[in-house]
Amino acid sequence: MTMVSLTERLAARGNDTAGALARFLGDEALYGDCFRMFLDDPCFLQLEDALARRDAPTAFDAAHTLKGVAGNLGLTALYGALSALTEPLRRGQTEDLVSLRQAVQAERESLVRLLNG
Repeated sequence: MTMVSLTERLAARGNDTAGALARFLGDEALYGDCFRMFLDDPCFLQLEDALARRDAPTAFDAAHTLKGVAGNLGLTALYGALSALTEPLRRGQTEDLVSLRQAVQAERESLVRLLNG
C-alpha cells in the first residue's frame, strides 16, 4: 500500500488527513511512519492496564497523550473517542467507562485493519 493510498483511505473514513499533512509539511512518508508507530504506542497498553486497576491518574495521562497524537494525526473518530474517555478520567472517575473504553478500542482496531488491509 502506498502512502497516498493510506491517506486517501483515512480521508475517505472522515479523518482530517489534509490538516495532518499540513502539520507534516506534506511529507506523506513521515505521516505514514508516525501513523504506524502510533498504532503500536505503549500508551494504549498503559491505558488498558490503568483502567483495569482503576488508576485514574495513570489512565488519564495515557488517554491524554494518545488524544494529542490522534489529533495531530487527524484521526477524527479516535480523537473523539479518546476525548470522551479523557474527561471522566480528568475528574478521577474510573467507574462506568466500559462503553468509552470499547469505543477507543474499536477505533484503534479499525485503524489497524485499515493499515493492514
